[in-house]
Amino acid sequence: MDRRTGDKIQIEGAYQYNAYYNGKKAQRFWHYAKLEEAIKSLDIKDGDNVLEVGCGSGLLSFFIAKNPKVTVTAIDANQAALDFATRQFQLPNLTYNKGLLDELNFKESSFDKIVFLEVIEHITEKQGEEIFKSFYKLLKPNGKLVISTPNKVSLWPLIEWSLDFFKLVPNLADEQHEFLYSGKILQKKGEETGFKCTSKKQINTFAPWLASISWKFALSVHAFEVKVFKKFGSLLVYTFTK
Repeated sequence: MDRRTGDKIQIEGAYQYNAYYNGKKAQRFWHYAKLEEAIKSLDIKDGDNVLEVGCGSGLLSFFIAKNPKVTVTAIDANQAALDFATRQFQLPNLTYNKGLLDELNFKESSFDKIVFLEVIEHITEKQGEEIFKSFYKLLKPNGKLVISTPNKVSLWPLIEWSLDFFKLVPNLADEQHEFLYSGKILQKKGEETGFKCTSKKQINTFAPWLASISWKFALSVHAFEVKVFKKFGSLLVYTFTK
């Protein structure tokens, strides 16, 4: 199998942290909306054992682990990201592991929730299919998987081109993103594995770009997008249930 083990460029360990807290308002809102909707979709309960695959700077895992009745395991193959996360976010119910998912010996049916945010587009299509299978094995019955990824049937291709052209973020096309999904393709991949797609959110259509004008207004537009927009959102946030 064609195996992609990392991006062609090195991403700094604090990248997601800086994007969330220090980026331009549109970038900050993009990450804020993604994390908010992911947390809502996970529907965390006391006692849950949660796995985040591709944790980056560790933001989401930390937010989830603020509930002391939840156990969180965060993994990433980027040592710089794990170094940052372990320095920045330390909680007794939060642990970090370095490696790719298939390199770590987690037991089958050991997690209640798995989250995989803006990572699947960094690996090949075949690897994406294999990781769906791995998630299915690792989840307990009725467990939830939440995935976010850019939507290729949206303004995203233009956004990606613009970000690369103006060098606003580390280069995305070719050097980071390997395979882009539409909602239809993502749902099909999950259902072919055995999952049921139980929530389909398409976000960040207009709201992030309005944040520069008014964060409050952007929040209102975001809420409208989540409720009303069923197609063409720039970011997919899909929930799959075993």
